[in-house]
Amino acid sequence: MVLASDYLKGSQIVVIGAGAVGAALTYRLAQAGARVTAVERLYPGSGTTSKSFAWLNGFNKPPKHYHRLNVMSVRDHLDLADELDGDWVHIQGGLHWEHAARKDSLGTLRSKVKRLRDWGFRVDETTPEAAMRELEPDLWIDPEKVPEVYYCPREGTLDPVPMVHGALRAAVVRYGATYENGNVVQFLGRPGEVAGVTLEDGRQIAADLVINAAGPQSDSVAELAGVKISIDHTLGFTLVTPPAPVCIKAVIHSPEVTIRPDGGGRLMLRHEEVDGHLVDDQPLPSNSPVVQEVMERARIVVPNLKRIPAESIRTGVRPMPKDGKTIVGFEPEVSGLYTVVTHSGVTLSARLALLITEELTGGDVAELEPYRPGRFAQQ
Repeated sequence: MVLASDYLKGSQIVVIGAGAVGAALTYRLAQAGARVTAVERLYPGSGTTSKSFAWLNGFNKPPKHYHRLNVMSVRDHLDLADELDGDWVHIQGGLHWEHAARKDSLGTLRSKVKRLRDWGFRVDETTPEAAMRELEPDLWIDPEKVPEVYYCPREGTLDPVPMVHGALRAAVVRYGATYENGNVVQFLGRPGEVAGVTLEDGRQIAADLVINAAGPQSDSVAELAGVKISIDHTLGFTLVTPPAPVCIKAVIHSPEVTIRPDGGGRLMLRHEEVDGHLVDDQPLPSNSPVVQEVMERARIVVPNLKRIPAESIRTGVRPMPKDGKTIVGFEPEVSGLYTVVTHSGVTLSARLALLITEELTGGDVAELEPYRPGRFAQQ
């Protein structure tokens, strides 16, 4: 898909951040004719992208317009991978269940499923026995505790760093984009205007537009222009096993633990309750009781993980807009500065790249209107 535009042709755009969002956006803008420079302070995909659980989904993304944005982005990821000959998208479904004894949690799950079906999203219901027999034989779903299992065939996972590399490489090789390693420390331009960036080593890059896609650093970048972005920083924790004698294809959402395949026979594990034990800049050791608890939880659901240790521990900082929804659009108080920051960056990156490019080519982007930066000033 090429969104060519006379406006973009020859225009200089700097994208700050080469995570999932920044890389996909760099590719689409360069494809549309802009002269794009992606700037990353470490290496492509090094930040939150590389620590993400990378679940592609629209499962718990109300309201309806936000759900649809996520669902459409899953399809856009498939298109992007096909376009770039990539093999980083895996749509192999998602399984969700709860214990009957956890009445509130089971009721919440059933309400989510009803809402999704009302919105036209496919969710199949099956039994624990059928799920283990037909979908995931290496799982244990206790039929005496679990009344039903829900299966979403259009959920999946992404290998985000290969996606970042593929998008940036294509932007550079096919469309002449450039990549710069550096830390943005200042904006060029007069007060109230952004006309480029200055890097920590003194290099300057002029631009007609600067896009702030710096993830957890987006608020710090915005402050350089006197702009406040309404985000919090939350810590996320995942464990990765060594290659294990287990075959799991789908994303598993159980009361004990959430599981996804991570390639090469490895599994990635997480549980949201563990995030509350994290302290910034203090990584958990592999012998931590928290790590051992997650592994024990996983062994309940996947018995063949017995005696399998945690191989690596990933802790990432996630940008969370104050209202939980994406922030995307021109900053109303500073010309030449565009913000895109979201908690669902991996899922939404493919869709946002298309929509932002369409906006900059003068197209209709009604899908983005609920997520403009100015909404916080109205509160």
